[in-house]
Amino acid sequence: MKKKDLYINRDISWLSFNDRVLNEAGRPAVPLLEKLQFLAIFSSNLDEFYRVRMPVLMAWKKIKKKTTDQVVPNLDIGTYKKASKIIHKQQEKFGLFLTDIIQQLAAENIILIYNQEIPLAVKSLAAKYFFSTIASYLQIIPVNEEFSFFPINNRLYFALTDNSASDLFIVNIPADRINRFFTCQVNAKTYVVFIDDIIKLFLPNFIKDKSLNFYTFKITRDAELNLQDEFEGDIAQKIEAEVNKRDLGYATRFLHQPGFPEQLIERLAVLFDLRKSSIVAGGYYHNLKDFFSFPIKEEALSFPKQRQIEVHQDFEHSLFDQLDQKDILICTPYESFDPILRFFNEAAIDPEVVEIHTTLYRIAGDSHIAQALATAAKNGKKVNVFVELKARFDEANNIHWSRIMKEQGVRISYSIPNLKVHAKIALVRRKDGKESALFGTGNLNEKTATVYTDYFLMTSNRLLTAELGQLFEFLPNRKKPSSPTDISFRHLLVAQFNLKQTFIGLIDEAIAQLSQGRTTLIKIKLNNLEEESLINKLYEASQAGVKVQLLVRGICRLKPQVQGLSENIKVKRIVGRYLEHGRIFIFRYGDDTKVYLGSSDWMDRNIYRRIETCFPVLETVLSKKIQQLFEIQFADDIEATFIDDLGQNIPIAHPLGNKSQQQIVDYLNN
Repeated sequence: MKKKDLYINRDISWLSFNDRVLNEAGRPAVPLLEKLQFLAIFSSNLDEFYRVRMPVLMAWKKIKKKTTDQVVPNLDIGTYKKASKIIHKQQEKFGLFLTDIIQQLAAENIILIYNQEIPLAVKSLAAKYFFSTIASYLQIIPVNEEFSFFPINNRLYFALTDNSASDLFIVNIPADRINRFFTCQVNAKTYVVFIDDIIKLFLPNFIKDKSLNFYTFKITRDAELNLQDEFEGDIAQKIEAEVNKRDLGYATRFLHQPGFPEQLIERLAVLFDLRKSSIVAGGYYHNLKDFFSFPIKEEALSFPKQRQIEVHQDFEHSLFDQLDQKDILICTPYESFDPILRFFNEAAIDPEVVEIHTTLYRIAGDSHIAQALATAAKNGKKVNVFVELKARFDEANNIHWSRIMKEQGVRISYSIPNLKVHAKIALVRRKDGKESALFGTGNLNEKTATVYTDYFLMTSNRLLTAELGQLFEFLPNRKKPSSPTDISFRHLLVAQFNLKQTFIGLIDEAIAQLSQGRTTLIKIKLNNLEEESLINKLYEASQAGVKVQLLVRGICRLKPQVQGLSENIKVKRIVGRYLEHGRIFIFRYGDDTKVYLGSSDWMDRNIYRRIETCFPVLETVLSKKIQQLFEIQFADDIEATFIDDLGQNIPIAHPLGNKSQQQIVDYLNN
């Protein structure tokens, strides 16, 4: 079998995941307003694809086939065309789902005005909103010899022109400043109107003697930061400068409404240097990720409120004293994030605590954790925080909080440009020399913890805290390890050191144990599965007869159920109310089972260009809990689909009604 036939294309696989998200908007069992949320997620994901992946695919498209034997890794020069066709089909499906949702909303007396005239009874109320609110944000920019305007990345605009396209104005649609939707009640009905349509209705009154047509467009630009492997100077300033340039990156997509005049496209292509971008005809409204802020919040049309489980806490004694006795495992969003907040808050005020070390990757906008760290420093504790400034689209917020903490006395460290720190870890040291650690599969962010399924382990186990201390000594050096053996990790799995090697060894052990007659099983849950040597090792295990169960939410390059290659591997994808985010690694050899959790996907970037941490779950009760959670998820036949060898989502035949996200609530409540 040729190498190219061993793996699913990563971008096609990612688009398959986004298609699975889109399908939730058409599933009858999903509440009506939640369907709009899935449309918003799909739209947001697709925007990121155009900002991050399309620049790569456009570059690949230009690569000519060479007569040399040189091979570009993972290169498929036809991906751009394939991806464009898939996206076109998905957008058609998006339109069909949205049309159906609009009809269902109307049946609930919620009238979403979509590409139709605003009713007369609503116009006067819309006029009042236009003059009191919308007008204060509008820019009307004539295109003339003095024109110097540059459209901002992913913002919405009108091109206003007459029939000859000789007169041209650019007008912003200020959805980045105010809600995209205007609502009002008329005759027992709730009307929801795009501000786009209100602008089209009332703005012409202020452009005298002009009979103008309105055409909507937006420009998507390359979102990658241009950072060289440099160490001198203030990296926060460098990254902040690059973030500010992101809105000025080269265009990857020019998205316009139907009926956009060809001569107007040509004029804008020259005006905004769009000749290298994809010219895409979309719907009449762009940035439908704005459905995230849809103003109707009826409980009957949404997922029922799910109260988070309050994990029992002993408030009479120190949390760290309790961790000396046993580990604590928190499963968000089912269980409350409060114990993790307590970990940092108590460390900030406990006079026995002398040092706090942690990493922050994506911080909440009003982060209680960052505030606790600043308070700890003001209370005289030694606080070291490693802030990852290159967390895509969160760079500005991370810079903001790093400066606040620095002003309060926190020692801040940053990574070098080509090495991200993605590990979610913290370490607390006390006067008596005892240490307590926090390990997570997800961000230390109380906001995302309400919608991301993740696992957080708090422990005082010396086997883990001692090695974590070594990692925190390494991180401030801000340099790649000269050798993976620089630090000896025996229990923690740390990318750049021993993570890949250990996982390969665990799979090899499963193969060896099976050859000795023991029952072996590998169960892994990831966001993305891309890295070829680990995929090859799973293929090897399958060919040896090892049963492999995989839960992969997003990209999956492994081809399952291929005779002679992977017939013993099954892959499922779960898309439901919560975003599946936690990583689980289970290796069963007869009666012996090893369980790990961690921050690391099996992607090239996680394995080779990041600091990641996976950690063993050593207490038997907690290990069995994780194993049971995996069993519940792999049995899902409602929100889960199989992934086939083409990367497509295959619904499960004859479902029994196993909906894992609800069953996990029931399991954790018992």
